[in-house]
Amino acid sequence: MKKVFLLLGMIIFSFSVFAQELSPGLQAKNDGNAAFKEKDYVSAIKHWEKYLNSDEEGVENDVNTMLLYLKSFKYAGNNFMKKKNYAQAYDYYKNYIEKGDEEAKTDGKTFYYMAYCAKKMDKPDLAITHYQKSIELDYRPDMCKLYIADIYKDMGKDEDMKQLLVAAIEEHPDSKYIDKMASMLTKPMLQEASVPFNKANELAKEASTGSPNEYMQKMARAVSKFEEAIPLFDKVLKYDPKNDTALKYKKVCTDNINQFEEYKASLDK
Repeated sequence: MKKVFLLLGMIIFSFSVFAQELSPGLQAKNDGNAAFKEKDYVSAIKHWEKYLNSDEEGVENDVNTMLLYLKSFKYAGNNFMKKKNYAQAYDYYKNYIEKGDEEAKTDGKTFYYMAYCAKKMDKPDLAITHYQKSIELDYRPDMCKLYIADIYKDMGKDEDMKQLLVAAIEEHPDSKYIDKMASMLTKPMLQEASVPFNKANELAKEASTGSPNEYMQKMARAVSKFEEAIPLFDKVLKYDPKNDTALKYKKVCTDNINQFEEYKASLDK
């Protein structure tokens, strides 16, 4: 029995010596592996960097560790995203793209996340660049365009927003975001249509209080503006056929035009 205990003691001791005899490079590799298993990707990266920069024999051919090292930047970025730490997430995603292979450089999902982080960091131009790269790589192109349109709206670039959304609706007619695109598009279109419509209303009110000659002159100008507004309301209805405002104001336009034409016809009788 004593011999057995002695033998076990020797085995335990030998393992202890073996652990103590690990080189700094191998120790760093083991520490990296342990951190990776615990999903502590930031620590794993730091440990593996020590190993990969060491003179450890065979390190240059350790493809598996290098692959896990590179992937860890992406995984760390995902963790920071979940914590809403967008600046840290962006930095790790950027490192993944810059350090990675062709697979990383064509990872549309990562560019999409980088764009989202940049948007949250109030860096609109950078966000647009990454969303465009994600579109190029065909990762959620419809959603990317919706986000770019939203950035244009925040920047006051309504014309750029409209052009983008019109093209996006045509290119992605089956997108589940089509209603959101249409809603964003119709708001500035309604504002555009309201300019001639409001002017027409002003002229019509002035015409109603003037002399017969003034009525004819101002109402003719009002009708011209109502006619200008109708195709603009039609543009809204093309993308949102049930838009109450466009339907209501278009009817006001046509009613005023018809009433004026009827009035002119009555004078000829």
